[in-house]
Amino acid sequence: MKRTLPLIFTILITLSFSACKKGDIKTLNSIGYGSSFGMCVGYCSSNLLISDLKLTFSKSKNGQTADTKTCSKTISEADINAIKKELNLEKISALPEVIGCPDCADGGAEWIAINADGKQYKITYEYGKAPKELEAAVARLKVLKDSFKDCN
Repeated sequence: MKRTLPLIFTILITLSFSACKKGDIKTLNSIGYGSSFGMCVGYCSSNLLISDLKLTFSKSKNGQTADTKTCSKTISEADINAIKKELNLEKISALPEVIGCPDCADGGAEWIAINADGKQYKITYEYGKAPKELEAAVARLKVLKDSFKDCN
């Protein structure tokens, strides 16, 4: 009995630490993703928000009157979990808020915003140059954004 109790305790401790990877998201409130181009005609800014099994897409024009179009649809919990798996908060929190020179020389800017586990993160980077820590999640988000091509 003296040997069994420490063994059981050791197994329980080991299992509790191996149950989830460090940096995994426990509670995801929302994910935002978007892009913008400063020197552009037409709809130059697009935003995608995932919250409460709902996708909301909006696009707007540059200028004094934004002329925003908004569309929405539902998203499955499985799709949200797939994106969530691609995000590691430990790695994301180590990233600077701005990477490179977003929208310099009209190259465009992209961003991802995550509200999870009581913290908010927003990383803005040069269009098409997602940091490796975000590449897989951004690829999934682009597919979702592209599903709104008919948003008029």
